[in-house]
Amino acid sequence: MELKVYDWEIFERSKKWYIIFAFIILLVVILSVLSSNEIWWVIVLFFAWWYLYVLWKSSDKIKMIIWKKAIQIWKVTIPWEKLSWFVLEYHTEKKKIHNIVILDENKYPKIYTINDTEKNLENFVNELNDYIPILEGYEQGFFDKFIRKIKL
Repeated sequence: MELKVYDWEIFERSKKWYIIFAFIILLVVILSVLSSNEIWWVIVLFFAWWYLYVLWKSSDKIKMIIWKKAIQIWKVTIPWEKLSWFVLEYHTEKKKIHNIVILDENKYPKIYTINDTEKNLENFVNELNDYIPILEGYEQGFFDKFIRKIKL
């Protein structure tokens, strides 16, 4: 059984979000140049370049494949013993399941945005539930909540 997902959590951002992001980067660069602190504008430009690269790479479509002894996510095979649970995240505006979150033995979440049909998702989840249990939710840390709130 396989499920098509994005290799990263995909956020839908408005034009306003991108304008604010660009404005903040530009503001920090200008303030750094005016204060003769070149190191800050180099760091900020590097961060902006890295972030845009991650956004571009995060649109990679990959597959999750369930095997008898493991799950394969893209090119990585993870034995069932190394996984604890999985969670489905519901997108309230779209009124559908948006993400699948797999928690490893250390309770570290790996979040993937679903790029498949609802029927295929249902079949995948039913089979996945035979190997690891589904949770209603999980407690996100402060940093994770903050990053999701600002859609980074």
